[in-house]
Amino acid sequence: MLEFGQPAALWTGLAIGLPILAHMAYRRITEKHAFSSIRFITPSQIPRTGRRTPTDLLLLLLRILLFVAVTMLLADPFLSSPEDPKVTTNAQETLLAVDLSPSMAGWNGLRDAKKRLKIKLQDAEGKFGMISFGQNGLKEWPIGTSVEELLKSLEQLEHGWMKGDAQSAIQRIPTFFSNEATKKILVIASDFQKSDWQGADINLPREGIEVEIIKVGQGDEMTDRAENLSIADARVVPAGPDRVRIWSVVRNWSKVNRDVVLELIVGGKIEDNASFLVPASGSAQAQFILPSSEISQATVRLSKSDSLNLDNQRQVWLKAPPAKRFGFWNSGDEDEETQMEKNFLRTAVESAGDNGWNRWAENSGNADELRMGEDNSNLEFLMILGMGKWFEAEQLSDPLDSYLRNGGVVMITPNNIFGETASVIRKAGWFNFSFVRVAGGANSFRNPFRIGALSEESVLSQVFSGKGGRDLYLTAIRKFGILKNLGDEVDVPLRDREGRPLALLRNFDSGGRLIFMPFRMNTEWSDLPLRTSFLPVLMEISHGNEDTEQTLPILEPGERYGESDQQFTATQPGIHRFGERWLEVVFPPAESSVDTISENELKDMLKGGLVSDSLRFSRSEVGKKEHNSLWLWFAILAATFLTIEMIWSRPPYSSNQEKGISNA
Repeated sequence: MLEFGQPAALWTGLAIGLPILAHMAYRRITEKHAFSSIRFITPSQIPRTGRRTPTDLLLLLLRILLFVAVTMLLADPFLSSPEDPKVTTNAQETLLAVDLSPSMAGWNGLRDAKKRLKIKLQDAEGKFGMISFGQNGLKEWPIGTSVEELLKSLEQLEHGWMKGDAQSAIQRIPTFFSNEATKKILVIASDFQKSDWQGADINLPREGIEVEIIKVGQGDEMTDRAENLSIADARVVPAGPDRVRIWSVVRNWSKVNRDVVLELIVGGKIEDNASFLVPASGSAQAQFILPSSEISQATVRLSKSDSLNLDNQRQVWLKAPPAKRFGFWNSGDEDEETQMEKNFLRTAVESAGDNGWNRWAENSGNADELRMGEDNSNLEFLMILGMGKWFEAEQLSDPLDSYLRNGGVVMITPNNIFGETASVIRKAGWFNFSFVRVAGGANSFRNPFRIGALSEESVLSQVFSGKGGRDLYLTAIRKFGILKNLGDEVDVPLRDREGRPLALLRNFDSGGRLIFMPFRMNTEWSDLPLRTSFLPVLMEISHGNEDTEQTLPILEPGERYGESDQQFTATQPGIHRFGERWLEVVFPPAESSVDTISENELKDMLKGGLVSDSLRFSRSEVGKKEHNSLWLWFAILAATFLTIEMIWSRPPYSSNQEKGISNA
């Protein structure tokens, strides 16, 4: 069967009309000469030469054949042999892979993918199956599913909210084909967004699988892919008493500056708007100030829609986040010193917040649950007061160790019998040190120990720099445990003027933190709880530079929050409740990107195993057609016709020309 390697070149055959038009237009016209008077000249017959001879018609035919030969030469004709008879209809298996990542909702991506895959199914040969990816896991229709069911399922497909994960889908592809298949074809319909496909390893040709690429979602003159705007971020922070600030960021993906209007929707109505310029390939910020009210949610939204509307709005939570929880462990026999210590610490922690935004609240219930061995991560801060033999008796080392390795923060103060505390800590392996003795006593009230200058490495150095450290350095330490031979994993944020540790700090990979203070937080041991520096010392040592203005935990679709036994899985953007906490789920920012994988990059990813609308390469020889090229024969014909035409069309040599030359 005659086929063409470059069928588009057949359009050059329209040039065959050129010699025909030239033939019809050319006429030899008799020259006319004007005379003064022709009254006395006798009329005579003049020969006319207006008609073509048969020789002219043969020359026209020759020129037409020349154009035909050139056209066929450009179209690269070849004779194909029948396909391998082993490749029967049933032996061919085709798997359709549909990208349902959020970006496919824009630029008509999913709509065009459905349209083009329907054509594939309607012209079906062999067995078909389908998978969709970009959602929570793969959705599968095994190879052998009826075309009618696939068409119905294809029409019902909708975009997902999770960031695309092409690699996970590609890894599963070989398992869908049967061993009996003699020809395996994978058809991928995707916008091939770079954030989803960059770095994907598609070694399917090595498995004998041909890959057909259907690239969609590239936009057109009405929906240019580059013309995208997105809300990249939106946060709520306190703005003073009874007010909140909504801080938003708009990203411009186009290469020209864009004027935008950002609207604030509260209670279903436009409460406020802001107009501003977003630079090309850049971003700009806008802020709204709202009074605190009963309304708990708001939406920031771009006033104009574009080709990807999913990233044009974002919901925010207007209320202060729930209070952070703290609790205490101490001996059942609470003495006066422990009660005093607990009161000082409780007052300090509860006053750490402001405007109700960064609140702390004591939660004895969570502390008791943790004490009984329940894995409870809802306690942000645990203080163990007067650690001693009672700690060992209740076997609290394991639950405390688990809490630390799950990201908990713990502060320990010593028992009046300091050696008991040192023994428990060393046995648990939390700190390695040598306990020497307790320094101070009755005389220390008149001659107390003082805090020495903070080192640059101390977590307190920035807070107490310059004049801010005066109150701290006047602190009177009346007695404390002298510790030596500290391990390498220990930080020492506080020392006395002789360089002896007044606080030990250990950070865990999980984010957990353990603090050991070698003196108690009451006036019997120190006047630190009475000083203005007490609160910043306590919070900086325990929680460092935490963001005190963070509102809700922010997740992307597919991410999880909480422990394994009680866990929230984000599905789609919005404000969601999880137990006593509210969570914010946002559109994946990477899905707003307009950058896609080029065809050359796809060829590199496929290692040459690409079959597309314009290119056909495959390392697999299965199902390939044998063909004999005819271009050389048509090249010879074209050269032959051209040579004959040049000789035939030469003007005749006349005797008059010869005479003119001789006379000259």
